Amino acid sequence: MNRTRVVVCGTTFGRVYVAGVRRLPEHYELVGILSRGSEQSRAFASRQRLPLFTTIEELPEFDMACVVVRSGIVGGKGSQLARRFLADGRHVVLEHPIHRDDAVECYREAARSGGAFFINPFYRHSPTIASYLEMARVLCEDHGILGVEAECSIHFLFSMIDLVGRITGGFTPWEIQAQGTVAGVLTQLGGSFRGVPVSLRVVNRMNPLNPDDFAHVGHRITVFTVTGNLVLTETDGQIIWHPNVTTPRTTEGLLEIEADEALSTVRLHESLAVETEVTRRCQFERIWPSAVAGFLDALRQETGSPVARAREAEYMLTLCAVWAHAGQLMGPAEPLGAETPLRFLSLAHLMERMPDGAPR
Repeated sequence: MNRTRVVVCGTTFGRVYVAGVRRLPEHYELVGILSRGSEQSRAFASRQRLPLFTTIEELPEFDMACVVVRSGIVGGKGSQLARRFLADGRHVVLEHPIHRDDAVECYREAARSGGAFFINPFYRHSPTIASYLEMARVLCEDHGILGVEAECSIHFLFSMIDLVGRITGGFTPWEIQAQGTVAGVLTQLGGSFRGVPVSLRVVNRMNPLNPDDFAHVGHRITVFTVTGNLVLTETDGQIIWHPNVTTPRTTEGLLEIEADEALSTVRLHESLAVETEVTRRCQFERIWPSAVAGFLDALRQETGSPVARAREAEYMLTLCAVWAHAGQLMGPAEPLGAETPLRFLSLAHLMERMPDGAPR
């Protein structure tokens, strides 16, 4: 079987892509890294035993470029780099986010040259979220969805809208309106995707000196159904199922725990921890590479299917439009300065401050 030869562009988050590509050795072969040639880039390439190139002209023969460089809308040249590769007939994976206009140009360039363009919203393939989305799919198919409530920091808005879109089966028709602020921290948006009511709360704050850190919230989602509520507590947190269970009653309608043994013993909260331990090391070495591998494995099916690629392109362009509209409604992010923690706190530290040193 011929393997797809891959070049990874960028070595900051690009190192996660290198690890992800290497999880699929039967389908993908890393042939090099493209970067500006900084000392850390050269050191990383050396550790990975991969050749490092600083210009496109130097690159060896390859089939696909993973462009893990900030796109134009966030001050980088990722979109421009993607179009250059697409013009040469290469397949391109671009890490999110991207402005809709840039995405349109990339899809058009791919159509002209015969390449394939893919936007990776990333988190839909992380192990915990992938499990959550599959559970939500089962709920939707069997019982329908009453509504979706989502909460995230501005850092994760693009990927969060993607997750809600996966749950609702797409966006069109869609609408979003601003609904004010909650407790001075969360910006409230409301609307619907494909007729499903959606509530979205966003912490629109960012540290201008360190924009990638200090996000108050990752991805928190609740899917409401007539049979119960499915909750994602955090990006790599627990999945909790709250079934709708009636209270045991006598034939006269009185509350009585002995009236129905089956109802009396139903677990009112069930939880699943896909990741038993979540640390930065776990994220960098296992969780995030697994998300990249999941995305690359999924796009193998799309690369050879024009219909699947067209469907995903339509979905992604709508996602870009929804994201842009939500951003316009919220306005620019507020600076996060004095609130930035100087050190991290653990649960053990909080418990030590309790009167008995442990919860009652």
